[in-house]
Amino acid sequence: MMSHARMPWIDVLAANWRNAPQAVVITDMSRCLPKSALAARMKLGCWRVAEYEAGGLRGKMILVCPDSRATTVSLPLEGTGPHAVFVGMYSTRTCPSQIWLKLDTDVAAVSRSSRPAQGMWSIEELFFKVAELNATSLQVIQQVTGTTSSCGIAYVKLIPLTEEEQARYVADCNSLPARRLTATCDGFSFLCTRSPRTSEEVLREIEPLRHTDFTTLLLHLVHGDTVRYPSAYQQTSFTLAKCHPAPIYGQGTEALRELERQGVNYARVLIDGAHDMGMKVHAGLRPGGWTYYQPYTDMTRSPFYDEHPEWRTVDRDGTPVARMSWAVPEVRHRMIDALMDAVVLGADGAHIVFNRGLPVVLFEPAFCALFEQRYGLDPRTLDEEDERVWALRCQIVESFLTELRVRLDREQKKRRGANEGLNISVCVLGTEEDNLGYGIDIRRWAETGLVDEVHVYRYNFGQTRAVCDMQFLREACHRWGVHVSPMFSPNVDTDTCLREALEHYEKGADGLGMWDAYTDDVIKFCQWGRMGHPDELSARVERGPANRVFSPIHRIDGEILDGAYPIFWGG
Repeated sequence: MMSHARMPWIDVLAANWRNAPQAVVITDMSRCLPKSALAARMKLGCWRVAEYEAGGLRGKMILVCPDSRATTVSLPLEGTGPHAVFVGMYSTRTCPSQIWLKLDTDVAAVSRSSRPAQGMWSIEELFFKVAELNATSLQVIQQVTGTTSSCGIAYVKLIPLTEEEQARYVADCNSLPARRLTATCDGFSFLCTRSPRTSEEVLREIEPLRHTDFTTLLLHLVHGDTVRYPSAYQQTSFTLAKCHPAPIYGQGTEALRELERQGVNYARVLIDGAHDMGMKVHAGLRPGGWTYYQPYTDMTRSPFYDEHPEWRTVDRDGTPVARMSWAVPEVRHRMIDALMDAVVLGADGAHIVFNRGLPVVLFEPAFCALFEQRYGLDPRTLDEEDERVWALRCQIVESFLTELRVRLDREQKKRRGANEGLNISVCVLGTEEDNLGYGIDIRRWAETGLVDEVHVYRYNFGQTRAVCDMQFLREACHRWGVHVSPMFSPNVDTDTCLREALEHYEKGADGLGMWDAYTDDVIKFCQWGRMGHPDELSARVERGPANRVFSPIHRIDGEILDGAYPIFWGG
């Protein structure tokens, strides 16, 4: 079998490919079409052409400013057959570069970003993808809606694959045992930061997951009882908002309005897009998403929450808590109705994001009445960790899952020809004690078949210890065939992530998850996307951080940039 060192797509460095010395390097980006989109000076709607010399290369780069609103251009690519495609991205310390790349045969574009590792400017060589070329063109796309950015492309490098590399790459992409990773998407942030206006722009959020070890998308669509796609549960206070707490939220409103005007349901687009790349999707519910702090309140508050203050949670000392109580049947039914509204878009199951909304039951009147009926006591007179308090909380949360399971089974019967049932997955805290205190009884859920997957988040949001107790999770879940997957925060450095991933596998994890899995850092993402290969993790940890490749710049547009007296001294 090909060794790790001979699988160049693992670390995505051009030098690792066997035919790297035979690479075709296109340094004249002024060959892009249409010519009307190119200009000799910065100009609205156009890409600025600039001559350069860097790292032994000489050519013409194209670049834009954040407000250029440049027309998309296409570069005809030379060569046929399978190639590894790289781009040389120009950026400066004051103007980092972010760009979208798409072959004319691709479903959606993917993003790449760069900033100098040191010094004031650089050209960084970044992997784009492996692709079959046949009179193919590369589309170079500026982000023109939402949060825009400078960007520059100096060259495109095409490396033909050997027959062995091609065969191994295809086999690796189709390796089902390695597809054990889970990605979360909050279903909302990208609407604000990128403000997509077409289905293709929506699909950019998940396109990086193609041909990786990711197999499940946890798509958070429901906040409390509201959604943001067109629906009877739509949070119209957001889509109709005239004022926003920050510009990005206005960008989100504009995106939702335009997509709705075109009849595009972004949630359905994401679900269908994930299915097209062989992934399953669980529609997610954030139980605590009923309202938010000022100045976000007016555009996030649920009308149901406003209409029923008597059903909100209350702490033992009488302090109101901004949640709706699962001790109230009407609350559970309302939330399940909203979640099923998302599931029927085509999702393969339902996901409860407990770490984004605990607690779901406290000492409100509904809970106290149930407790007094069962035990003849006022629970507020007992220690909060009294086993009877915890037991009733567990029963109430179990009622929610039981009722959800009934609804999912009913939906499954409507889907003729479907071979598998609709699953329930949960995202919980890292220890048994922390979970039980909130009514989350993982042992019982696994034993009774209420849940199919347990994802574990250990970064705040309710835990007392930032650990993932794999011994407990293995004991609770594995004998019942329940999948266990520890989650990683995207803020964890890659080396720590890889080291802890290896430890989780050694302790019995079935897979791993990445919270907010989207990133345009290709080095980081390619390592995330390989974490379904436990056999590679030890080698990665031993090798240390992946190298980044920068070309020193000698000249741009006649100005010497590596001389003794830097041009920026005059700034």
